[in-house]
Amino acid sequence: MPVTTSIRLVAAVTLLILAELIIAHRLKIRPVGDDIEAVPPPPAGPAVWSSASFVAYGDVNLGRTVGQRILKGAVDHPFAKFDLREDSADIVFLNLESPLSDQGGETVSPKSNIVFTGPPEGARTLRNAGVTVVSTANNHALDYGVSALGETVRHLDAQNILHAGTSTSPESLFLPLLIEKNSIKIAIFAVSAFVNFNPKGWERTVAPADTGRLFPAMRAVRKSADFVLVSYHGGVEYTNAPAPATERFAAQCIDGGADIVLGHHPHVTFGVHRRGKGIVVHSLGNFIFFQPQHYWTQRSYGVRFVFEKREDSVRFRLDRFIPVKVGFQTERMTDTAQTGLLRRRTQRLSNFDITSHWK
Repeated sequence: MPVTTSIRLVAAVTLLILAELIIAHRLKIRPVGDDIEAVPPPPAGPAVWSSASFVAYGDVNLGRTVGQRILKGAVDHPFAKFDLREDSADIVFLNLESPLSDQGGETVSPKSNIVFTGPPEGARTLRNAGVTVVSTANNHALDYGVSALGETVRHLDAQNILHAGTSTSPESLFLPLLIEKNSIKIAIFAVSAFVNFNPKGWERTVAPADTGRLFPAMRAVRKSADFVLVSYHGGVEYTNAPAPATERFAAQCIDGGADIVLGHHPHVTFGVHRRGKGIVVHSLGNFIFFQPQHYWTQRSYGVRFVFEKREDSVRFRLDRFIPVKVGFQTERMTDTAQTGLLRRRTQRLSNFDITSHWK
């Protein structure tokens, strides 16, 4: 046989052997017979949970002295000692206690210390700090009238800060703020139990804590939202426990379909309650608010939640408390004695063990 033919024959046999090895690797060969069946692909692993983090803080007043400092050019002054980005949160929420309006340099009424407004630049203060969402439903929403409320909304919109709880259109008051992060949809409602001086018709611009209007809106959005949050502004200021009416309203919200209720207005923190699968934070106290007359108005906490979704399953958890020292310039609380007092107060007012969440 010629050498060339021998080489070709050897090459052909080699290729045939290689082909059979490849087939043997990919296919399962029956021990008897010529039939073969493909090896089924390995089962798919469990779907990965997507997640979104949410941090909530308490009352922020950009009026009074803080507002004057902002007007003088110190736009970032309130948050100069507090970097919200350290919380690594996709959503940063707080209660904006003051309107943001141009009153010709006035940031507090000369007639009443409880009537105040932040300047328009306050919206930039919030944006620069990393705030993404605010509630505008509170007792100070109409301190300078409906026009100032409309101005507040415009300034927030200009800085791409989302907001809930007020509207110049009564028909849209109970439309939720819908946020989507990492395929997780969160609906936020904000309501207030009252407005300063009870001006006639305030319920047309500030969402009232009216279960007859709130709960149908919550049920409707449940069809499209993975989680429902309610920010509630009400209760009694400077007390050592939430008012019974506040506790009842929060419980009704959870029973009515809310996952989380966030309380504001008392200016001091209370505890955290589990109710079924829901969580109630009865009061987040102050965040940027100078009230030195009480010990607990100057010491507060934020809360961090983690929302998760996998296919048709959703879940959320309280991740941790974030202790803060409140004032003109709020700081993270580092004093271990003060932190211990705050933790013990919070534990006493909570209905579950919070130790593992206090980091």
